[in-house]
This record gives sequence, C-alpha cells and structure tokens, in this order.
Amino acid sequence: MARRRDDDGRRAASHGAAPYPAPWEADIALRDGTAAHLRPILPGDADALEAFHEAQSEHSRYLRFFAPMPRLSPRDLERFTVVDHHDRVALVVFQGEAIIAVGRFDRVAPHEAEIAFNVSDRDQGRGLGSVLLEHLAAAAREVGIRTFVAEVLPQNSRMLSVFTDAGFDVRRHYEDGIVEVAFDIDPTDRSEAVRLEREHRAESRAMERMLTPSSILVAGVSAARDSVGGRLLTALEDSGFTGPVHVVTRDAFEVRGRPAHPRIADVPGPVDLAVLALRPADCIAAVAECARIGVRSLVVPTEGFADAGEEGARAQRRLVSRARRFGMRVLGPAAFGFLRTGQDPINVSFAPRLPRAGRAALAGQSSALAAMILSGAAARGVGIREFVGAGNRADVSINDCLQHWEDDPEIGVIGLALESMGNPRKFTRIARRITRSHPVVVLRPPALTIQAPPGHDVRSSTLPRRALDQVLTSAGVVGTRSVDHLVDVVEMLDRQGVPSGTRVGLLANTPALGAALRGAADEAGLHVVAEQRHVPAIGDERMMVRALTRMAGPGGVDMVLAGVLDPLSGDPVELVRRMADVARGSGAGLGVCLVTEPDRYDEVRRAVRDDPALPPVHPTPALVVRAAAGALAHLAGTGVADPRPPEREDVDRVRARALVEDALEGVRGVVELDTDAARALLACYGLELMPGRVVSEPEEAAAAATALGFPAVLKSTDPQLAHRADLGGVRLGIPDAERLRDAVTAMRRDLPFSDAPLLVQPMAPPGVAVVVRSVEDPSLGPVVSFSLSGDADALLEDVAYAIPPLDEAGARRLIAQPATAVRLSPGPGLPGADLGALVETVVRVGMLAEDLPEVARLELHPVVVAADGVHLVGARVCLAPAPNRTDATRRVLQSGAPGPSPTAERSRAQHRGRMGA
Repeated sequence: MARRRDDDGRRAASHGAAPYPAPWEADIALRDGTAAHLRPILPGDADALEAFHEAQSEHSRYLRFFAPMPRLSPRDLERFTVVDHHDRVALVVFQGEAIIAVGRFDRVAPHEAEIAFNVSDRDQGRGLGSVLLEHLAAAAREVGIRTFVAEVLPQNSRMLSVFTDAGFDVRRHYEDGIVEVAFDIDPTDRSEAVRLEREHRAESRAMERMLTPSSILVAGVSAARDSVGGRLLTALEDSGFTGPVHVVTRDAFEVRGRPAHPRIADVPGPVDLAVLALRPADCIAAVAECARIGVRSLVVPTEGFADAGEEGARAQRRLVSRARRFGMRVLGPAAFGFLRTGQDPINVSFAPRLPRAGRAALAGQSSALAAMILSGAAARGVGIREFVGAGNRADVSINDCLQHWEDDPEIGVIGLALESMGNPRKFTRIARRITRSHPVVVLRPPALTIQAPPGHDVRSSTLPRRALDQVLTSAGVVGTRSVDHLVDVVEMLDRQGVPSGTRVGLLANTPALGAALRGAADEAGLHVVAEQRHVPAIGDERMMVRALTRMAGPGGVDMVLAGVLDPLSGDPVELVRRMADVARGSGAGLGVCLVTEPDRYDEVRRAVRDDPALPPVHPTPALVVRAAAGALAHLAGTGVADPRPPEREDVDRVRARALVEDALEGVRGVVELDTDAARALLACYGLELMPGRVVSEPEEAAAAATALGFPAVLKSTDPQLAHRADLGGVRLGIPDAERLRDAVTAMRRDLPFSDAPLLVQPMAPPGVAVVVRSVEDPSLGPVVSFSLSGDADALLEDVAYAIPPLDEAGARRLIAQPATAVRLSPGPGLPGADLGALVETVVRVGMLAEDLPEVARLELHPVVVAADGVHLVGARVCLAPAPNRTDATRRVLQSGAPGPSPTAERSRAQHRGRMGA
C-alpha cells in the first residue's frame, strides 16, 4: 500500500497504448494453497475496483493514499483503470468476481518507475503483495524498467516487509515522515531463492489441503447402477475416512444410508473436497456452486475433456480457469484419484482397497498406468504412504506432488510415471533439490518423441526424446523403462533403504548362476568388489548364510546380490529370512535371485509381500541386478547441486540485450544474424569468433587472406555446404594467394547449384572439432547440446544435452557424455585437448542461452579444441521474439499448451472494444 503521486495525470503515458499484454495474465498460487487469477487492469474493472476500494478500512486507505479518500472519483477510476501497458501498468488479482489486490507502476524516468500496492484487508497475509511484486517486476523488465521506487509511511510495516523480504537490495531514505524506497529489479540469487521457497510453500500447502480433507462431497452417484461416483464413494467408505461425506444425486433421496442432495447448492458447507463425477459441461457448471459452499479442491474423474479433441481441450481450459478463479485446485480431468494410508487413511480413487501402509509415494497420470503401478506395488508388498493419479494433469501436476512430498518426513522413496511433462525445466529444478534427501525413480514410457498422449494439454518439444532423458538424469533422478522396472527399484529402496555405498558383492551357490550375476552386474556398470560363486548347493541353508555373513562383514560391501539355485529341499522362505537377518545386522543391502519351481517361488514371493523385513526376491539374475542398479544409481545423483556459474566480469549483458532488441525491431518471425552481428553478440559473452571475410571473386579472396594470414580456409556460406568438405563446400590448408584464387574458381565450377557467398578464414591450429549448440525449446526452454563434429553428430546422433545455467562441473559432465568424447583425451604420444577452455566455452554459451530467450538457435560449428585453447571457427545465430518460458522469474500455475486462456480471450475482447470506441 505504498503511495504514488498520481495527481493531475502529470505522469500520463508518453508511449502510445500497447496491445493488451496477454502473456502477463496468470493463475497464481497463494500462501494458503488457494489459487487466484492475475491480469492487467481494464477499463471495465472500474466497478470492481471501486467496490474493492470502498471495502477497505479507513486505515488501509490512508496507508495507500496518505489521505482518508473514502471514495474514488470518476476521474480517479479512469486514471487507475485506463493504462497504456508500457509507461503506466496495473495488475489486478481476482478471486471469484471480486478484486482482492491491485498493484501498479508508473514510469518516472527512462529506466525507473514508482510502484504501489493495495491488498484487501481480509486477504492480508496470503502472500498477495509478494506475488504482485514478482509479476510487476517481470512486466517492468519487459518495458525497459530497471529500478522501482516507492514512498511508504513508516507504520506501513507490511509493505516495507514486502520489499525487503523479496531478496532485492533495497535502499531506504527517511525524510519528512516518509520512507523512500528504491531497488533494482533484476533477479538476484537471493530474490530467486526467496521466490522458489515461496513457490514451494504455496504448492505444498495446496496439495496438503487436497490430500487431507476434513469433509467430502461426491457428485454423480447413481443409486441404480455402478456409476463412477458410486465406485469412488465405495472406495472412500471402505478406507475408514471418518469425516462428513455428502452425496449429490437426483436419482434418490438416500444412497447407502446417507441423505442425498439434488443439488450441490443444497449441501451444508463448508466442504473441503468435491468429487465431480459428472459430464464435462456439468463439471464446469458445478464449479460456481462448489465455490458457494466453500469447496477448496476438486477431483474430476470424468473423461471427455482434452482427450476428446479440441472442443474438449477448450472445455478443460474453461474448467481449470473457472476453478482457479474461485480459488480452487483441480486434480484431473480423467483423474484416477488419490489415496493415503497411515493414521488418517483415505481413498478417493478407483483402487478397490488401500495398499499396505509404508514409506513410498507414487504418482502416475493416465488411469491405465496408475492402475498398473498400484497393481505392481501390491504384488510386491510395497508399502505406500500416498498415491496420486493426476489424469490429464490440467492443473495439479507431478511437480505439485513433489513439492508436497519433500515436506513429509514419513516418505522414504518417490516413484513417478511421466507420460508428459508440462514444465520439465521446473521438474528438474525441484528434482535436483529433492533427490538430496529422497530417491526419485521415474518411468517415461518408451516412445520415439517427447509428444504428449491424448488429453495432456502441454507444449510439444522439438528435441529428440533422449534430450529429456538426459536432462532428467542430470537432475539426479533414477530412470526406468517399464512399470515392472519402476516398481522393482522402488521396492528395493522401500525395503532396503538407500545403500550406504556403491561396493557390491556377488554370492552364488553354482558357478553358472554366479557367472550370470557377474555378467549382468558388469553390463549394468556395478562396482563389484567381492565375489563367491562356489557356495555348496546342498540342502543345508547354513552354508549360504555363513557365506553371506563373511561377505557382508564390516568394511566389506554395501550391497550383496545373492543367486540361489534351490536344491528343492528345506524351506526357501526360512533361507531368505535368515539371509535377511544377516544383512540387516551387517548394515548391507540384499537382493536375492531365487531359481526354483513355480510353486516354491510363489510361496517365497507371498512371504516377501507380507513381510516388509524381507529383501526383494527375483527369478533371474538380470532382474535382481536391474533393481539393485536403480537403487545404487540414486547415489550418483545425490551430489548434484544447483548450478551457479561464477560471474564473468567481461560479460556485457546490457549490450547483448540491446543488440538483440535492435535486430528484432519490427520482426515477427525468425531472423538469422549475419556474421558481423553474430560476432558482436558472441563477444558480449567473451566468445571470440575467428576472423573471416565474406568474398565473391578470386581477387577479393586473395586480398582477404593476405590480410588475415595464410594458410587459409575457403568455405561456402550455404548452410547445406558450410561444413561439408565431402560435398566440396570446404577447402583447407590453402598455402598462398595463387592457390586460393584457383580454389575459388574451382569451388564455383564444382558447385553450380549454389550462388552463396564464400568465406575466407585463417586455418585454426590442429585439434578436435566439436559442436556446441543452444536451442530455445517450447517445452524445456533453453537447452545446450554438445557433440563431436562429423559423423558422430550428423549420423550417429551421439549428442549430449543439458539445461542451463551450467557451472563448470555441469559443463564437464555434458562434455564427457557422448561416447565419442574419448577423442578429447590424450592418446599415445599425443597431447589431450584443452578441456578447461572447452568447459569455459560451454559455460558461457549456457549463460547466453539463459539470459536471452530471443536466441532461438545458436550453433558454434566447428569449435576446434587444440592443446592450448579453443578456436570458434563458425557460428550461426537465429533470433525470434521471446517466448513465454514455462519456468520464468515469476510464480505462475501451469496453463498447458500455448494459447489464450478463456479469461485472456475475454480480456482481449474488452481491450479491443475500448480501443474501437
């Protein structure tokens, strides 16, 4: 509620009215877990703004305007609601039809603006001021503002806290009873940390509210048939949920002994959670009724939304938009539901019964995959703490689940099945943090691309599937390839916990079984430090127990994989139980491969399923090794820290931003920079492109090479020929001017189909040619890739990918990932490449890609890595208007694939109507 000097319209816009900035619209999560809608103000908001102002206390109005100001005059309302979205910007936050907060800034200097907030009295303490500040700062940076100033009364401690707690470097000056505040709005490490912590709390709280309701409404229960609502009601009743349950149906006055209500509006509120098992249109209509009785969360099991085509996708957006507008979060549509075991069990899902209680948290998306995961977990006896089946994940997503589970001390391992990802960049950010304390095991069902299944309204990626797989691995998650693989790894971690180290011992009672274990372990890359293949295969189980005792002794191994060929005498369950006692006493993990007849194997698996103290048992060496390898893979990712590349003093971000804006002025599509412009942009990040001159004629080429130095390189600038010596597009090692003239004549003769100019450069020193790229992907945002030049890149697709920013450790991991990267290592009698210089190049490319979303594509090709430095021989830079990144510097609830929300469409129409008038 800082004051602005709005009097007399002296700060009227000097800039013409800009188009309605639809990208500034956003659904936001508040501190208490509810949602709200934020958008630029419009003239039609005058009545709502006046009602908001008049509802404020006299004290709040005084803090905002430094005067009582009981009403806003027509002139005030026009000044506050008619803005140009450039020099005068205002954002309003709605819940329902009411404004609950407003924030604005007015430009007072070319790069400075005065900021003010006003939050409704009843909504104080919900984090509205901090989220408004984030969105105002993001909008201000877009229009060239770099500094915010404000005047605040000393007693307005809440507003002063909004500024100081946001993580900016706030400067204060007290004069004439007023606190003058100023701060630069470029994000800092501290402001980003504050933003992410607030995001975490809000999203965790929203999931807590959804998964722990005190009262539930089920709409769509049929008394005459086995309806979807009826199945969910049965699961809820059988779970032991003790809170009030309300049934809404028009079929009967009573359902299973419960009074039935014909309409949601007839249910006595408040109700925490509503299950809407209704037709799509009825689900949308029910949202407002739910809001009137205080519903905070919705579960929508109904199909026929985005999975039914574009019309259904629009209906899905309307459902989510309306629910968020009323402060609610939505699980679904097409949701399998959720369940929780433990002290306060609940089952609001299609699972017929609750699983065994435990420490695993599982989540899936489609109902089919969710059912397979629960079935696999039940067959193995995996103890589950919580399960969430998100369906089309139009609102609540796996990211929200992770935010919630990070705060639950009862969760030991997390397993996820991801058919699509609405915000992969955010997922990797959360995963990188959460894998320091919890193993995260991920299944991405096999596919050739990153395209989403029907019903998942998400942005498509332009990158190959392996790009996202590599990005996820770099975040510390454990990747799996099937439901069985996922559940096997989760079972190993659930039963055995995280291994204390990577040392593996192999134990077998036949040499053949031992050899099979060793082969599988070597293929999986396990660190085998002890091996015993000759334990006598007799009916005396003590032999195997003694061998395990010796191998698992102190200081020996961290995990033992035991292969047992059943002699078909004795009790195999007792053998597994005694082996488990030994392993537990030694602190080593244990996995068992039991080869026996089906009946005896099933007997052991039943015993393991019912006893969480027993180790996982598998029928083949490959399966037990696969499960163990997944558990051990978690250790490799626990040290992955948030990448924070150190600042480089020679990086000139201001000049880079100016170059990009100049190049894109008046441009709507993609523009490729010429060589000089590309050279200038790269130089802003300390990336020096080798000199070169574009030529057309032999004499011109000879003069250029004489100035640059021989030996020279001649290459075509045609994108299809620029790096293809095999097609005649490159001539290397030209020693003098005469030979260069001949080369120009020959290249023109041999390439009659291309009239592209030619490029003359000096030869780079001997070294390994590599390719460093960045691309602005619609789904992942900026992605940096690395490969060796030539067939490894063009044919073998031996390419590594990572999300910037990259520190030096991350850049080294990226460079080491391609199989052909061994060429960078020293060979017999040959020096190695200068990896330090290459790492620095990759780090700087990552900085450029992170800073400039307008860089649609950057290709440094080739980069010659010599023994004492790198040489950037060629570069292509393509720019395009900046996309709306999925994980930007403001808190936003995901909104699916690009495209206007229903609210944005209405806002644009209102804006057009005003402009037309």
